[in-house]
Parts: sequence; structure tokens; C-alpha cells
Amino acid sequence: MRESTKMLLHYVTGFGILVAGGVHLFTVFLTGPYVQNLAFGSVMAVYRNIILAATLELLLIFVDYHALNGIRVILIEFHQGEKLERGVSWILAVAGILLLLYGTRTILIANALA
Repeated sequence: MRESTKMLLHYVTGFGILVAGGVHLFTVFLTGPYVQNLAFGSVMAVYRNIILAATLELLLIFVDYHALNGIRVILIEFHQGEKLERGVSWILAVAGILLLLYGTRTILIANALA
């Protein structure tokens, strides 16, 4: 994948974080008393709502790519070289997939418990 495509995805995921994060914060802060929204039953209600659970999954995807691509860019700028760039990209891609699987597993388990 070209560097310009990676950076375009970085910007798109940054915007996606604003939108999905805004929806998430709206559901936590503005739909009722804050303390009540943090109660176990209220949190599980978010996972029962398929739209809100999907928003959490999107937020996970956006933050995962955005954060790991940011780390990749920082590490590549420290020492430029094609071998390092490929190695860092592969290591962070594997880390991103593992984080995504773990986060998705958590969302699915919480949805099953809800």
C-alpha cells in the first residue's frame, strides 16, 4: 500500500474517531445521569442495542488503525530505511489484528451476556 493511501486512511480514521466517539460520549453523558449510565445494567444495555454495539466496534477499528499507524510513522521517522519500514509495518499490522480480535471478542461476549 502506498504511503499516501496509508495517510489518507489515517485522516479518515481520525474523522471516524470524532464521529463514533461523539456517538459513544453522547450515549454515556447525555442520555441520563452520568452515574446511572455507568451502572452495569446501563452499560449492558449499550451492548444489547445493535447500533450502539456497532458504533463501539467502529470506534475500536478506527482507534486501532489510527494509533498504530501513528506509532508506525513515528518509528519510521526515527530511522529511515526500507527494511525497518517493512518490519515495523508487519509487526504493527499483526499487533493491530490481535488487538482488533481481542476487542471484538470482548464486545461479542458482552453482547451475549446482555
